Amino acid sequence: MLRIAIVFTIFAAVFSVVGYYIYIRLTQAFANTYINSTSFLIFYILILSSFIVGKIIEHNSIGVLSSSFIKVGSVGAAFFVYALLFIVLFDFIRLVNFTIPFYPEFIKTNYEKTKLIIGVSTFIIITIIFIFGYINALKPSIKKLNISINKPNAQFKTLNIVAVSDLHLGTIVNKSKTENLINTINNLNPDLILIAGDIIDDNINVVKHYKLLELFEELNPKYGIYSCLGNHEYISGAHTQLDYFKKNGINMLKDSTVKIADKFYIIGRDDIQGERMTGNKRKTLDELTKDINSDLPTFLLDHQPFKLNNTADHNIDLQFSGHTHNGQIWPFNYITGLLFEEDWGYLKKKDTHFYISSGFGTAVVPIRVGNKSEIVNIIVSNK
Repeated sequence: MLRIAIVFTIFAAVFSVVGYYIYIRLTQAFANTYINSTSFLIFYILILSSFIVGKIIEHNSIGVLSSSFIKVGSVGAAFFVYALLFIVLFDFIRLVNFTIPFYPEFIKTNYEKTKLIIGVSTFIIITIIFIFGYINALKPSIKKLNISINKPNAQFKTLNIVAVSDLHLGTIVNKSKTENLINTINNLNPDLILIAGDIIDDNINVVKHYKLLELFEELNPKYGIYSCLGNHEYISGAHTQLDYFKKNGINMLKDSTVKIADKFYIIGRDDIQGERMTGNKRKTLDELTKDINSDLPTFLLDHQPFKLNNTADHNIDLQFSGHTHNGQIWPFNYITGLLFEEDWGYLKKKDTHFYISSGFGTAVVPIRVGNKSEIVNIIVSNK
């Protein structure tokens, strides 16, 4: 609890400072307008705090009120992020001009008007980005991937897998979006469905309230639905309610290996977050693969795509991961690109195929910019 309190305090402090920084720049850009009024300041604080207020309400009472605050706050968060990026850019330009003056005369002649024009233009640009990003997030792409393996004892020539990650079911990824996911998967007619964690967003009670997992009962793949845990299964408390997933047709593999119809193995690793929250170390791949017949295909689910070389050293045919969202909103994809060896897409090491998905859902902000939500259709051919 102390650790959570410290993290929350630091977050609140940084969030407040950044929020104040943006507010000051707004009042400077829109001098002598409504932006400088007390009513706007109240509106600004309300928007910035809506997401947190909504989550607090949601913790005690799930309904229209909590949902409204969260949705308003998520929209505000998206504007907040891009407003910060633009303001930092403009302040950098101002710093360069202070060092090496380059502003043309028309800017210096009426600087107040110039700031207003830039402010209005920036607001319009951010609005366009948000609208595009929101629509983009609503339309997942179907990523087709064909891979070949060579397992002579495998009792199939082809296997049709639909793989998804980072669903983030909850207030933002709601019933209509979940129904879209289910319908799309059914249209692909999979033999097997794999989920690379983060099925739940941050509150499993919201998922229960809206009966979102019950929709997965409409899926009926030949070999079943299997998932590993993601960090949000721990954040949401879902890691303590794995029977709820099983009840709705999702086999949650927590550091376990299963053999399916004597044809292939599926390994589901516990998420790294589990060790941080519970202190229990997750099993190694040595432990998880010790009883596996290497003549049969092996598929690995690991939410966070770290230490890919370790997977390739253990005769795994396919690892499916998520977590990165491919940054979700540009330019954060550059950060995920630095943090992970591969933050999105296909990779092969030795005889192991990897796919790191950008995910289906969204976290906090309901937009995607510079990438798409996706459902991955993997056709495994056995030579």
